[in-house]
Amino acid sequence: MKEELKNIEDIIIDFFARAGFLAEIKQISLKNKEKEDEIPLLMVNIKTNEAQMLIGKQGLVLADIQLLLRKLIKKNIGQEVFLNLDIDNYKKNKENYLREMAQETADKVIATGLAKELPLSSPFDRKIVHTELADRLDVKAESIGTGEDRRIIITPIIE
Repeated sequence: MKEELKNIEDIIIDFFARAGFLAEIKQISLKNKEKEDEIPLLMVNIKTNEAQMLIGKQGLVLADIQLLLRKLIKKNIGQEVFLNLDIDNYKKNKENYLREMAQETADKVIATGLAKELPLSSPFDRKIVHTELADRLDVKAESIGTGEDRRIIITPIIE
């Protein structure tokens, strides 16, 4: 496994170097599959001075880089991996922000008794909010709309 991780590190650093970016791997871990049909989870956090360019608007460039790297890694090691690529803790910080916003919005909904809409554009964002509020018994989070117009409505549960 150590040799496999070193190979993956080399692939990632080479990818960024060929694209003209200096990148340093701050954290990398590979969680092997527990069941036969599971795909191993590869968590990678990159540090770079050009994070904004590599993340892009709403993380779209980061998502594309993640897809390309996943394909490169599969091609080179001969095994599918689920890659979670983060650059300068962008995803981690965004997830923390979304969790806080979900709780604050739910508290406001309870205080006012009025539903509130969150215009979250990505399925990832909506999933974080749904997960964060799933254990609350005083509010309900529901996705409405389709495609680009999909959003979350948080409503109070009145007994």
